[in-house]
Amino acid sequence: MKASVILTLFCALQVFAFKGSAQKFSINLEGVKVATVIDQIKKQSDYKFFYREDLLQDDWKVSVQTSSAAIDDVLKQLFADLPVDYIIKKKQIILKAKPVPGAGNQSNTDYGTLDQNEIYGIVNDPYGYPLMGVTVWRKGTRSGTVTDEAGKYRVQAAIGDTLVFNFLGFKQEEKRVGEENAINITLQEDINSLSEVTVLSTGYQNIQKERATGSFSVIKAEELEKVPVNNVMHQLEGRVAGLQIDILESDNTFVYSNLLGETEGNTSYKYRIRGQSTYQGNDKPLLVIDGVPSELDIKNLNSNDIEKITFLKDAASASIYGARAANGVIVIDTKKGKEGATRISFSQNYTFSSKPSLSSLPLMNSDQVLDLEQELVDKNIIFDPLAAGSLFSSVPVSAGVELLLQNQRGTLSDAELSDKLSVLRGRNNYSQIEDYMLQAASSTNYNLSISGGQENYSYFTSASYAKEETQSKGVDGKRLTLTANQNFELFDFAKVSTSLKGSFFDFNQNGLGISPLSASRTTFLPYDQIVDEAGNPVDYYRSFYSADIQNFEEAGYLPWTYNYLDELANSNQGIKEQNYSANISVTLPLFDGLSAMGTYFIERSNTKQDNIYGENTYYTRDRINMATYLNPTTQELTRGIPLGAIYQKNDYTEGSQTMRGQLNYNKAFGKHAIDAIAGIELRQIRTEVSGGFLYGYNERTQRAIDLPSTTYTSIYGFNNNISYNQTETNQRRRFLSYYANAAYTFDTKYVVSGSVRLDDYNNFGVDKSYRRTPLWSTGLKWNISREDFLKDVERINNLSFRATYGFNGNISLTTFPFTNISIAGTDYNLSRLPFAFISAPANPALRWEKTGVLNFGLDFGLFDNRLNGSVEYYVKNSDDLIQDFPVSEFYGLPNNTLTRNTATLRGEGVDINLNGEWLRTPDFSINSTFVLSYNKNEVTDSRYENYSSFLNGTASAPPIVNYPLNSVFAFRSAGLDENGSTIVYDRNEEIVDAFTPLTEIDDMQYMGTTTPQYYGSFATTFTYKKLSLYALATYKLDYVLFKPSFGNYMSRYGSFEAYDLNTDIADRWRAPGDEANTNVPGVQGLGGFSLSRYLYSSDRIIDGDHIRLREISLTYDFSDLVANTFLRNASLSLTARNLGLIWRANDDDIDPDFLPFTSGNLIRIPPTAMYSVGVNLNF
Repeated sequence: MKASVILTLFCALQVFAFKGSAQKFSINLEGVKVATVIDQIKKQSDYKFFYREDLLQDDWKVSVQTSSAAIDDVLKQLFADLPVDYIIKKKQIILKAKPVPGAGNQSNTDYGTLDQNEIYGIVNDPYGYPLMGVTVWRKGTRSGTVTDEAGKYRVQAAIGDTLVFNFLGFKQEEKRVGEENAINITLQEDINSLSEVTVLSTGYQNIQKERATGSFSVIKAEELEKVPVNNVMHQLEGRVAGLQIDILESDNTFVYSNLLGETEGNTSYKYRIRGQSTYQGNDKPLLVIDGVPSELDIKNLNSNDIEKITFLKDAASASIYGARAANGVIVIDTKKGKEGATRISFSQNYTFSSKPSLSSLPLMNSDQVLDLEQELVDKNIIFDPLAAGSLFSSVPVSAGVELLLQNQRGTLSDAELSDKLSVLRGRNNYSQIEDYMLQAASSTNYNLSISGGQENYSYFTSASYAKEETQSKGVDGKRLTLTANQNFELFDFAKVSTSLKGSFFDFNQNGLGISPLSASRTTFLPYDQIVDEAGNPVDYYRSFYSADIQNFEEAGYLPWTYNYLDELANSNQGIKEQNYSANISVTLPLFDGLSAMGTYFIERSNTKQDNIYGENTYYTRDRINMATYLNPTTQELTRGIPLGAIYQKNDYTEGSQTMRGQLNYNKAFGKHAIDAIAGIELRQIRTEVSGGFLYGYNERTQRAIDLPSTTYTSIYGFNNNISYNQTETNQRRRFLSYYANAAYTFDTKYVVSGSVRLDDYNNFGVDKSYRRTPLWSTGLKWNISREDFLKDVERINNLSFRATYGFNGNISLTTFPFTNISIAGTDYNLSRLPFAFISAPANPALRWEKTGVLNFGLDFGLFDNRLNGSVEYYVKNSDDLIQDFPVSEFYGLPNNTLTRNTATLRGEGVDINLNGEWLRTPDFSINSTFVLSYNKNEVTDSRYENYSSFLNGTASAPPIVNYPLNSVFAFRSAGLDENGSTIVYDRNEEIVDAFTPLTEIDDMQYMGTTTPQYYGSFATTFTYKKLSLYALATYKLDYVLFKPSFGNYMSRYGSFEAYDLNTDIADRWRAPGDEANTNVPGVQGLGGFSLSRYLYSSDRIIDGDHIRLREISLTYDFSDLVANTFLRNASLSLTARNLGLIWRANDDDIDPDFLPFTSGNLIRIPPTAMYSVGVNLNF
């Protein structure tokens, strides 16, 4: 219903737009100055005039008499007898001097003895749109012309002459005439020429840069285009001071699981603005799209649709968003149509990378694995399953262990053992993982946009299709995005903006990748085979020992072997996402400078995850067999799970609605200017999650079997419950906000701003004093370069100082004021009845987290703006942070903790952004950008410190007073004792064995933090005529990491039934005396805290500092060659990304961004280089 209403309104607005008439003017003035008529036009409309001060003479007197006349008729009458020409572009009127009579391509122009040439071309703006009204003349003469509505010109000039291109609001360009007759020019905006050109967007309002006191950073579309990937976050890496982006999977840009609906992609990237301001609250920046907060993942956006991205980093800029702004705000403005002829743009990009290599992982070879297995068998750590005589002890063993056990039983002689082990030692089949599980990655992206408009209507529509094949066979994705943005002027006064967006994803997650190498009791070992020497797939036993499985199969159980290639072929797991959003905004002028605006926004996201485990997959066969009981007397089989496929389904739906009413006041009078807004906003976010299992599923009929009972007798003879894992979650969050913001500017030099916002939230405490939180900010700005004492200093083009202070807020998405009761997914073991438990007690005092931010900034432009940038220093103090603290186990609370607003945190940092134009000639230029960010934090009150588990190496470091978050504490290594167990030094430099707990934080050594305290980038662009070369390097400094090692030894005791393949194991302690040569514990030396104290010892700390060559791209502009064709311009780009490290501080050949983990389920290898070819065409 809601969608149909929006679509109907959308179509109706288009009809009204074409029916609307142009604005009419009635003016009756005689013998007045031109400026008087201009003022009258401004009063009757919202047209803005741009012209140089010396253009209009005070002694010019004009008379204008019009009645309901169009603006063009008024201007024709006004300038009929004056040497002034005009250009109307939407609501902007640009005045300029008329061309000198006789200019242009007149045949009677005298060029003496010079070789005459007719030079022609097109003049565009930086976005590829033609500029009408650009004056083009031959330097040193008065001969010239003006570009037409298509940006085209023709002028007479000789070889060796210099043409000058000049247009209000853009930098003047000069071009020397050569052999070619076609000269196409792209003019760059001149930020000092027009005060109204540079505008910052907060989402609620647009602010002229000169009147903004807050901390803003802006990235425009042309900067994003330099990075040919399908995810905006990848394109932003290294470009914004204070924005830290960690790319974790460089081959994937939008193919990753997002079932939880997070704004941040799961494991693919992480991003923060100015560090961390919370312990457990939401730590992601708020995403705002076209003025309204969005809950969608940023991968839903097509970067080709983005006009600009504004980052709000301090309280003055972000506090208008109140209780969700403590982590910063990212405001994305999508492209809008422009008045003029229809423009069509098309681009295609193809990216590919080579197949990854496992050589970067520290994996043991076959000889080292067999040596380990020999020791484990000899020391009876791995024992013979046949000797145990119990199904509980029936576990699968590797090919190497099977040979060793057969030798122990006497069924295999020593000579035969040696021969067979020699065969295994000679294998190195990691290459089979590369051959059968991995592939070269590739992606293709197509973009098409159509835009245009007229005086009262403009539009921008686009469609984009992208396809990705990742480096894991069977893992791929497709994305389709659609956008329709329209702007209308209705009834000569109302402005209406509409936006419809949709994105659709189809993911396949059928690959195994390098997961066979993850630590388990059936890890793929280097001598294992996916296919044998004859090319036949190899089967493996996984659930029980081979002899037991063979007996079960003979009794009628389903085939119970695992085959890598069959699993890859039979997997059917996928995710489909559909995301929609609609936005309508209406602005009505009330009276001079005051307008009212209403906005309604609706957004909906639906994710469906369907995992169909076919009846031939190992997962289904294993589940059915484990639920099958063999009657020892009758030898009959009773299956608790029916034959057929198993269907696992999960649905995630999130919808949000936002309604906003706002008053805007923008008025300039004399030396004074006021920009103010005030409004009310209502917002609701609703989340629904459901899921579960269906058994006996028929993939053809799409029907499942209703099971008569939820219990069954397992293969062990015990009663078990069938796992349906049915989940139903419904959450609704509501926000009510009142806000106001105002800025006063005097004489364009001095600016004072202030804002206030009151937020109310239904998921916080019962008391209104907790729910409602007022947040505010204040700021000032001094435009120093506008002072008289700097007006004549030519080297200083811009100099301004900013200072702000205020408070932003934050919320926790997982903590609530009421008692949380969770219903268990299975029945209670003893009673076999459903049961529930308290997952979180009531917290009526739950309230907002608050962060106070003090910010100082200096903006500058020097040497004709060839050197410009900003330097900022900030301090952040966060209070009422949500934190868990321990309570007595007698309360019966989960993890014996309570969650309360008890902690505080302090942070500070520096952001530096420098832009340099080192060389500027008509044919050659060099431009560079340097970004430096420094950020550190310190826990000032953690209130309830609990070090016990951390000190004994079983948990990560908790927040510790006077230390930063993400601190790294290490055990002071003392090596190994005579039994091969880890020993350490305590705070008194006394040796502590592996079985003695540590009690004080001083027993460990502070090593640093895992978060880089310095990060940034250096980018340079070299341009020669139409050829451009761009290079980007990023860096991270001042942080440390633990060098990855193994998680445990293979064992049949406890829960450590897992192989780990890390090469550190090959250096383990084996016999007394080895402690003099190694610090790796022995296979029997892991008792107590031995393993954890080895893994987190000072010996394993590595320096994370590094510099990375992220990208090099080469672009050629073919606009000269297509000047006389149906194309406006065309370009070709070649790009290489992920080119490796230029420098690293560690000597272990480890890439700190892609640590070579081999333990547990986390296996990661550095990405290979990516190469892209892109074509852009504009019609």
